Amino acid sequence: MFSPKFQYHFYHFLILILVFHSNYSNALNFCEQGYRPFFSFRIIGGSNVDTGVNWMSKLVSYGDDGQGILCGATVVDNFWLLTAAHCALQLQKRSFIYVRKPTTNKEYSFKVVEAYVHAGYNNQTADHDIALLKLFQISFDLSKLGINPVCLVHDDSKLLKDYKNGMVIGYGLTLGEDSSGSPKLLNSQTLQSTSVPIIPDAECVKTWRFLSLLSVKITYNQICAGSYMHGTAPGDSGGPLLIRKSDGEYVQIGITSYGADGLDGVIDQGKFPGVYTRVSKYVPWIEGVIGKTSKQKSSSTSSSSSSTPSTSIIFFFFFPLLLALLRTMK
Repeated sequence: MFSPKFQYHFYHFLILILVFHSNYSNALNFCEQGYRPFFSFRIIGGSNVDTGVNWMSKLVSYGDDGQGILCGATVVDNFWLLTAAHCALQLQKRSFIYVRKPTTNKEYSFKVVEAYVHAGYNNQTADHDIALLKLFQISFDLSKLGINPVCLVHDDSKLLKDYKNGMVIGYGLTLGEDSSGSPKLLNSQTLQSTSVPIIPDAECVKTWRFLSLLSVKITYNQICAGSYMHGTAPGDSGGPLLIRKSDGEYVQIGITSYGADGLDGVIDQGKFPGVYTRVSKYVPWIEGVIGKTSKQKSSSTSSSSSSTPSTSIIFFFFFPLLLALLRTMK
């Protein structure tokens, strides 16, 4: 039996409150292109993550009071990161992405200059909970730090058929104990990971319909995962749900979106499934946003340069006149 204090409604895993001249280039990394990363790899029920997962980042937005809102994000391009829409909508004036250089594990911060939230995002249903963050275009991009984009796929159906377990990574709260031995959520000082079973769509739909008294509808744009003592927690929102293939390659198939309210919902995400945005459904949108902004930048650059005649045009226009003038002077 579950605690009678548990309320059957959902909340976004979303945020954790903490006190405390280069042109764009499309560097999206698709597994179909044969990319093979060389990295290896507490969230709830997990362990510390090795430093090789360099596409994982922290998204922190600082308010005027000095408090920060924490989410996760993944590098998908030299200037772009993928996160949850509800995280992007919480951005403050001072919002930064923190990444670590693989060779030294040194942390670098980059300012977020723009957020592109999916137009279909619904705060009530959490459908289309996806957003792209654009970093300030510095003199060098993330690849210069040795940070490769996480691997994506256009179609994840074969992966979900072949692999029954995934992995979640994040900087959010971990599950510990208080002085009396009772479960307690604690701040994590390190990046954590844990394995989670993928929950079949039909089972997740049925479970959430029961938990929410028919008010929550799981769509084909979402994936469910989790089990007892294995899952995500507040602060992990926007981070990845991954599949580790047999060849060691990690593929991002989901974005941490929401879960059940209360400590019960954090402890047992088999009975109260964690819900993730299904990334493959949004690959065309991701390509469209990055491609569109790239074209706008190129168009702006071309427009400004066309207003001034090029040196070659000036030379070829005036050279015949100069030659004729010299001949008359002979």
